[in-house]
Parts: sequence; structure tokens; C-alpha cells
Amino acid sequence: MHIFWRRVTYSLFFVIFFIVSPLLILYSLGYRYNFTTNNIEKNGAFYVKSYPKNADIFINNKKSNKKTPNQITNIKPNLYNVKVSKKDYLPWEKKLEIKQGETTFIENIVLFLKENEKKILGPGSENILINKNKNKYAYIDGNNKLWITDIEEEKNYEIYNLKIKYDLIDWSLNNNNILLKENNNYYIFNINQKKIELFNIKNIDKALIDNEYIWYLKNNILYKNNIQYNKENIVLNNINDFIIKDNYLIIQNSNINNSQIINYKKDNLEEIQKIDNLNIGNLHILYVDNKKLIFNIGSKLYIKYYWKEIITIPFSLAKIHDNYLLINNGYEIWLYNYKDDWQEIIDRSSQIISDIIWHPNGSYFLTEINKETIISELDNRDHRNTFSILNNPFKKYYLFNKRGDKLFILTPKENFYLKIY
Repeated sequence: MHIFWRRVTYSLFFVIFFIVSPLLILYSLGYRYNFTTNNIEKNGAFYVKSYPKNADIFINNKKSNKKTPNQITNIKPNLYNVKVSKKDYLPWEKKLEIKQGETTFIENIVLFLKENEKKILGPGSENILINKNKNKYAYIDGNNKLWITDIEEEKNYEIYNLKIKYDLIDWSLNNNNILLKENNNYYIFNINQKKIELFNIKNIDKALIDNEYIWYLKNNILYKNNIQYNKENIVLNNINDFIIKDNYLIIQNSNINNSQIINYKKDNLEEIQKIDNLNIGNLHILYVDNKKLIFNIGSKLYIKYYWKEIITIPFSLAKIHDNYLLINNGYEIWLYNYKDDWQEIIDRSSQIISDIIWHPNGSYFLTEINKETIISELDNRDHRNTFSILNNPFKKYYLFNKRGDKLFILTPKENFYLKIY
């Protein structure tokens, strides 16, 4: 070849190399030319995760060759319709945006079964008590038989024939004892020994049980009585109400106009926090530790960090999960992050919301509206996927198992669970 043409060939080669190489590198890094915007943009990705896994992924109705959990890459920035589906399950669908060089995460998708498998566990009841670990519940049926449902074992046990009518009052943290009441008498039922024993306390205003003691209020004096030795001790005076939660004793003092809450360490009565000028009503504790106290009195919810002013929220129902509260004021549900102090409305209803419960994964919640049981997701991008689980006219008590794939339901008529995914 003539030296001139050889030089031309080499020159062209180097020109092509220096033009094409950057383009190939940009292509490998996910950059594409967007003919809509006439710009070179870096592609993004979807990361999709679902329960159960191995579900199909559709992007703008085109089925991907990947199944959940998985990442779908090299997607041009735009708005896409994402659908996740699996045989025998209700599909999940949203319109989501891909931004330049970013991954859009779609995690904790729950695909609920089209047909909920129902398993009857036993007779129903309105006399029910959920244990402190929320993995068992006790109830007394119409024949005065005591039953315990273990939701992790998915079994129901007839424990004892009580013969007469008792009320279920409280359950010890170690699950060994249940406190019962009949008229003005209190009894301790030992679950392991199948033994019921009268405890010598009468005419009291309130009683609770932990692993070692019965705590009770009588004439505004708080006592604790050793279960084994039946030895009574005075704890505090001038008390109107009290709660035992974990390692804490929370007491309420009230007068005509307002009430005061004091949080103590249960074992040594070390005062942790005192809150004054509260409204009057029944006390209920949602969360307590050395730094914060979340509780309600009557129709007001209070959130108090020891270093901040108290936060007051009107409410009808409130449920807690990690740093979040679901708050219902009758017709609306609000999500409130009490750690970062922000809130957003989740749902509005023309009918009264009679119950709200967190799903164990914290990404879904259950509501009961006009006797219908509905599960909704928290993810508010585009819209919230909502699924009807049950339509039952009876009053219901709900409890999820730890995995969240089974919903246990107790009504006056029957005790059963639904496999929901």
C-alpha cells in the first residue's frame, strides 16, 4: 500500500477509535440518547422485591425476563407503569418515575391471595385477652371453657373448664399466669399446672400482674403482692391510675381540673419523668423508655421526650410501629413520624373507622370500616394499593403472626385465621 494511503488509514483508525471509544464507555455506563429531550442521559433502574418472591415484573405491560427480587437496569428516565403479579395472587401496580442515574426502589411489596384460605380453630368469644408478646391470646367461650390460641404454632388449645364465668384481666410476661376476676374476687390461673387459686384481695379498683407480683390499687394506694408468698407491700400513695409496662411503672394523679403522669423504674421506683397539666381520663401506654413516653388519656394522645415540650394530638385510635404512629380521628388516618416530627394523611372515609392495626412489616396496615376488613399499603407514590380481606358482620379481634402471612380473627361466633399471602 502506498505510504500516503497507509497514513490515511491509520489516521482514520485513530479518529474512529477516539470517537467510538468514549461512546462505548458511555454506553457501558448506562448513558443513552433521549430523542424526546434531545439530550444524552444516564439510564436508571428499578429494584423490585416482593413477598412471596419469584413474581413476574411488567414494565409498561412488557414482561421482564427477571423475577422478584431483582434489579432491572438501563431504563431511560421517564414515568413507567410497573406491575408485579403471580398466579393465584392479586396484582400490585403503580406508575413510578426513573430519574437520571438513579435506582427506584420498590420494596416490601406484598401480593395477597385472591382466595384467602380459612382455617377454623375453635369457638368464638367476646371475652378475650392478648398476651404481652402478642403471640397468643386467651379467651373464654359460652360454656366457660378457657382456650389459648398460639398464633405461631397456628393451634388452639382447650386449657381448662372454669365452670363459672370469669373476666380475663391480665397476663404475666412469662406467660405462666393469667389474672382472673369473678365478682369482687381475684384469682390466679397457672397455665402450666392447670390450677386456679383465689388471691386474697378484695374491693380493689384495678389489678395487673407481672412475673412475680400482683399490683393493685385500693383507696388511692398502690400495692404489690408477691404471687408465691402472698405478702402485701405499699408502693405509692395518692394514686388514681397506674400501668405496668416492661420495666416501668407509670402512675396517674388527678384532681378536679387536670392530671399528672410520673414514670418510674419498676424495681427501685427511680423517677424518670414527670408530666403535669394533662387532661383527665383513662390512661393507656403505647411506648415507654428512659427518654420518651407515648400515651393517651381519654381522647388525647401525648408524646413526651424528656428534653422537648409535650406534643398533644386529638385521636380516636392510635397504633405504634417503630418510629411511626397510625392515628385515627374517626374518619381520617394519619401517619405520624414522632422521631422526626412530620405527618401526612393516609386515608379518609365517609364512615367511621372502627379499628386500625399495623402489618408486621410496617409497610401495610389493616383497617375495619363498616365491618369490612381492608389492608392498605403505606407507599403513597402514585396511589395506595388496597385489598379487601374479609366482610364479616361480627365484632372482630385481630392479630398477625410474626411473618405477617396469616391474620388471626376472633369473633363471638368463631375463632379462625386467614392465610393472606
